[in-house]
Amino acid sequence: MDRREIFNILFKGSAAQEPITPEPDPVLETPVHLKTDQLSRVYKEWTDLTGEDKLDLSTSHAFTITLDLDCPDNQETCLTLGIQHDKTNNIRIGLKADGYLFINDLVDERIIDRAKLFGGFQLILAVNPLGPGMSFAKLKIMDRAGLTLSALKSKQYATEDWDGGMILAEQPFNFLRIEGLHTHN
Repeated sequence: MDRREIFNILFKGSAAQEPITPEPDPVLETPVHLKTDQLSRVYKEWTDLTGEDKLDLSTSHAFTITLDLDCPDNQETCLTLGIQHDKTNNIRIGLKADGYLFINDLVDERIIDRAKLFGGFQLILAVNPLGPGMSFAKLKIMDRAGLTLSALKSKQYATEDWDGGMILAEQPFNFLRIEGLHTHN
């Protein structure tokens, strides 16, 4: 008896000819942030933002907000998100006047040299859902050459905390862009 016959006896070589029928696992359920069949892509860009504007995204799915600015003067750059009329805890993100990135009370430990920002910079907020209602937020600052100068990460916000409006502090900017998914109406 050779090896092939032994393997056929042990592993039932005839099973290779039987068709495999995939069956769904009744225990596992697809997470909400992976269900995208009823969603459409959102891409909006502003060059002027006056007052409060609706974020208009599904915060249960990943989204990105990009703010492009020229050389900063010595004032805080701040974008406020999650503005709702019945909620007072909004999320403020941005760059402090002394060169530190911040997400509300969480402040980056590394200072960004103002000389690196003279050519202009971008603040990029990427928010990804983690699981049961929580999210992972990453705020990074990049120069115009595409180099990341600093990054700040947080896991303390729920996905619904990002829902609502957004407002930019009085600051001239080149563009404000949001990318993500939106539910069909």
